[in-house]
Amino acid sequence: MKTAGLLLTAAFLLLSSPASAALTSSEKGQIKDFIVAAKSENAAKVRSLVARTDLTPEEAAGVLTEAIAPVSWTDARGGFLRELLFGGAASARPVLATSAVKAVLARADAIFQHEGDKLEKEPRAIAELVALYAWIDTNVANAGTPTATAHDANAGLTPATYEDCSKALKDHVEKNAKWLKGDGTVADPVGRVRAQAQAAVVDMMPDRLTRRVEAADGLGLKGARRQMLVDWGVLLADAGKLDDAKALKIREALQRLAGARVDLSLVYYGPTDRAQALRARGKVVQAVTTSEKWPFEGDAPASFDPAVSAVVHDLAVVAATQALKGDPALKAQSEKDAVLASGDPGRVVGKPHAPSAEYVVGSVIHALMTEANKTFDLMVSRFGTSQPQTAALVNDAIAALAAYAPEASGARVAAPLRIELAKAGAWATATVLKKGVDETCAFTFDGNSWAIDRSNGVVVGIRKNGGAATTAKGAPAAKPAAPAKPAAPAPAAPATKK
Repeated sequence: MKTAGLLLTAAFLLLSSPASAALTSSEKGQIKDFIVAAKSENAAKVRSLVARTDLTPEEAAGVLTEAIAPVSWTDARGGFLRELLFGGAASARPVLATSAVKAVLARADAIFQHEGDKLEKEPRAIAELVALYAWIDTNVANAGTPTATAHDANAGLTPATYEDCSKALKDHVEKNAKWLKGDGTVADPVGRVRAQAQAAVVDMMPDRLTRRVEAADGLGLKGARRQMLVDWGVLLADAGKLDDAKALKIREALQRLAGARVDLSLVYYGPTDRAQALRARGKVVQAVTTSEKWPFEGDAPASFDPAVSAVVHDLAVVAATQALKGDPALKAQSEKDAVLASGDPGRVVGKPHAPSAEYVVGSVIHALMTEANKTFDLMVSRFGTSQPQTAALVNDAIAALAAYAPEASGARVAAPLRIELAKAGAWATATVLKKGVDETCAFTFDGNSWAIDRSNGVVVGIRKNGGAATTAKGAPAAKPAAPAKPAAPAPAAPATKK
């Protein structure tokens, strides 16, 4: 009787305790085989095993890690893992997402451990690491349709999921700090890996007011890079060639290119791989490390920095693209002006990267962000030799910058708009009185007033300080226009946070 009582008690305790059972060796073998084969029709079978309610989250992550960490990552396996995560009931997604992220990071750990200091010389390993972090960023950190500042609540992933995945990512960065943390010098190929890993960390952060600060802390960012991330949510990444002084110059330019900051997530400077673009929640700007040249005739001053200029040029194109997208009239006129310029070095400003309006106008914006007075001098000299296309493009660039001036509330605003342009290595305010494009563009800069007169879209005269219009040979006569009056001094720009 005593023995029977003990058995009954044991049975009762067993039945009343929380369920917990490990997968059998056979089941683990099935999971590994299915993941190696990467056939989407088998994802449901793996899901039924990994998402079992009698497994702890640690056990679920462990079994996926055992299957994923030893094998090379492929697009097929990435697709299989996505189907595993999103193909079934939403209730299973939190545990599956956390388990998948930990397993993918374990695969990255294995690559770092295996390759060590020869990582930079292994293109396949570099490509695999970028793909691993891109998968995490695209499928978990940006599941569904997130906004610029928040995850998609309808994606089936809970705040706790992002918390757990964020911690796993930050721990992974800390574990592999030599390659992934901060902005120190690494080999160019490793720079791409670091950029993608850091973008995943930023995008995975839980939705709270301190998310950007926490991301900057976790990544070890300082100086201008930290300020860009905290203020605008923009990550500046490279292989360490951009020191803090260069990063500060890029930040100063981006501060004046408000249109470029719209939905911008990542700015990467370094060699690119066209077959494997970097991923982030918003726009990604990849500035190639080619030799950016001085956009004017003659020798560049000693202060000219080709690396900074390359990044600013690409940001200027993004700013132009955003402005043209929001103003159909400006876009239509800019496209006509770009066609008339036809890529002729004697008509365009600087060296556009492509013949489309966004690139041609962006190249002018880049020149204005480099040395505005030289841009205006070039405009006048060419106009006097029957090249009105340059003045038309300058007008387009001024209008594009004014579209995102602090006072702007739409594509066409009557009130003066203040923008900042480069002057002798510093910044000076330009006050746009009329954006023009179809009539007269009027603005003041550096103590001078300018008016660019247009008739049916064609520039017919340029006025400086109310003087007689400079006209091109054979151009129609300019319609009388009141000279632009210099605006009152602009208020000092607000101090940026340090």
